[in-house]
Amino acid sequence: MVKAFEIAGYSEEELKTKFKSLYNAFKYGAPPHAGMAPGVDRMLMLLAEEENIREVIAFPMNSNAQDLLLGSPTEVTEQQLREVHIKIR
Repeated sequence: MVKAFEIAGYSEEELKTKFKSLYNAFKYGAPPHAGMAPGVDRMLMLLAEEENIREVIAFPMNSNAQDLLLGSPTEVTEQQLREVHIKIR
């Protein structure tokens, strides 16, 4: 993780201050990944004999990748872009 952030231009000291939670979490190793875990939602889908995983996920998105409960995605405001230092050309 430190190497990846160094490539992005961050020093290790900046990591410790700006990304404290992430930095501390990775001290204990990377989380399991690579898609090998079956997932609780998939097991529930099978147990409930549902054909679609959206029926058992707590906050499912529709087929257009929209979360109707939270109304996302939404338009990003200019203020939000400035806060994360993103410029749209």
